[in-house]
Amino acid sequence: IGKRVDVLALIQELSDTVHAEIDYLAEGRNAETFAANFAERKRVHVPRVAWSRTTARVLTLENVYAIKITDYDAIVAAGIDRAQVAVVLFETYLQQIFEDDFFHADPHPGNLFVTPSGAAADQKAGWSLTFVDFGMVGTVPEQLRQGLRVMLVGIGTRDAGKVVTAYQTL
Repeated sequence: IGKRVDVLALIQELSDTVHAEIDYLAEGRNAETFAANFAERKRVHVPRVAWSRTTARVLTLENVYAIKITDYDAIVAAGIDRAQVAVVLFETYLQQIFEDDFFHADPHPGNLFVTPSGAAADQKAGWSLTFVDFGMVGTVPEQLRQGLRVMLVGIGTRDAGKVVTAYQTL
């Protein structure tokens, strides 16, 4: 493995990531940044941070009464269109990467929920996509963002030359 991987650098990166993920003050700030970025989007919800009860070792958030994003039966039973949920999720990642330059870097099903309007902070939307766990976030350097733009355009227009150019940029 040592011939192909810089093991010490890998260990250091893992250590840095773990330490960043358990810094709950940073996680709270990340959650607030994400919430501010999506303040105008009624279909996106981030639980509020209870700063008076949060420390570097304890993160206290607004309670989330929601449906796990992979509980398809419960989503349908709540009268929510799964295809619409998928569109909103896709749009949130486009905004995170191409507009905000700040993204939720741990989007597994345990961190994504669909909150029916009865439990959502903004009941006007009917439902919201709720993100939790902002211990891992990232930013997208401009060169990478530009390469991704060109790649998406190339794929969408079936332009192999654009895809190759984008790959070289990336």
